[in-house]
Amino acid sequence: MDAEALRSAVEHAGLAAAGVGFIAGLAFGFNPVALASIPVSLAYVTKGRDRGEALLFGVMFILGMVLTHIVLGVIAGLGGKWAAGLTGRAWGLVLGPLLIVLGLMWAGWLRLPLPSFG
Repeated sequence: MDAEALRSAVEHAGLAAAGVGFIAGLAFGFNPVALASIPVSLAYVTKGRDRGEALLFGVMFILGMVLTHIVLGVIAGLGGKWAAGLTGRAWGLVLGPLLIVLGLMWAGWLRLPLPSFG
């Protein structure tokens, strides 16, 4: 399947594509770190307050998390759109090996002396 056929399929899917994107984001948004931190954060935000104020603060906390995820999703989408616009073999030849080296460094399999900032 070429890139143009995939782009055409996504553009014509409309609501279905948005639904698939929402479900994928929801699935990837639930990870062990996020799930463990939400109750702790909510307990801190609502601690020592009456029921109405605790409910308000809890709702505002959740709304803040949702808005943050939306903003980060838009930024990632725009970055992906920008990266998709960069056509040409030169980008793949530069970014491919660079990303492989960064992945090996992240996993700890490759150690390169990089400058550190104080």
